[in-house]
Amino acid sequence: MPIIHKNLVQGHRITRILSALNIPMSTYSDWIHWESNAQEIQHNNLRIAIESIYTANKGIYGYRRIAKTMRDLFKLAISDSFVWQLMSESGLKLRMQKRYNKPTTVNDKGQMPNLISNLDDLRGVITTDITYIQLTDKTWVYMASAYNPEDRKVLSYRIADTMTAQLATSVIVKALKRGEKPLYVHSDMGSQYTSELFENTLESIGIRHSYSRKGHPYDNARIESFHSLLKRELIYQRDFESIDDVQAAVGWYVNWYNNNRISLRDAA
Repeated sequence: MPIIHKNLVQGHRITRILSALNIPMSTYSDWIHWESNAQEIQHNNLRIAIESIYTANKGIYGYRRIAKTMRDLFKLAISDSFVWQLMSESGLKLRMQKRYNKPTTVNDKGQMPNLISNLDDLRGVITTDITYIQLTDKTWVYMASAYNPEDRKVLSYRIADTMTAQLATSVIVKALKRGEKPLYVHSDMGSQYTSELFENTLESIGIRHSYSRKGHPYDNARIESFHSLLKRELIYQRDFESIDDVQAAVGWYVNWYNNNRISLRDAA
């Protein structure tokens, strides 16, 4: 009770202070002799652990992933709801998300076949896509990714200030140089992917090209999901003044996504 301590320092008698504040002597005595009980100490330790996990993952984890991390790493029988309660008490929460509308593109080329729609095993597939990232001056940069849909890992990516066939092709070439040997590359029907450069590159290596149906992004759902997570967990959470800022942030995120991010798919 800081106000009581302040008055005591000024030389006032405790009985007069308590009388002026209408506080019983018994209440003051209980406060003076109060000590944390075992449960309160345990809860404080849990809050410290929760805050450490939250901070280490840059505030990206919500209560469910933090709870799963604590169960997996510390073998604690702790519920999602209890972690939510402790996070709320500590003022920890996911940051609000901002969004922006990306430019629209048109491709009049006729629909090409989806060759992977009936595959149960996607180990022979690389999926690829380009997503848009806006800078603070309202200009755009573009991130092309190559993705393993079976292992749910980013194989390669590149960020550029123009969206070209060369950008789309470069991430596939980069993945192949790292030892990937797919039977199929799956993309949407964007002009970068139906370009001669992209098509001829795949043909020269003997890789078959599979295409999502126009207007059906879920045909490429797993890489769409990765880009959606990237936007929600990183891009919409901060401002980027330059392409270098984007490069640094995305580099951290891809490494974290591939190696550290907790998946809830296997959670009970």
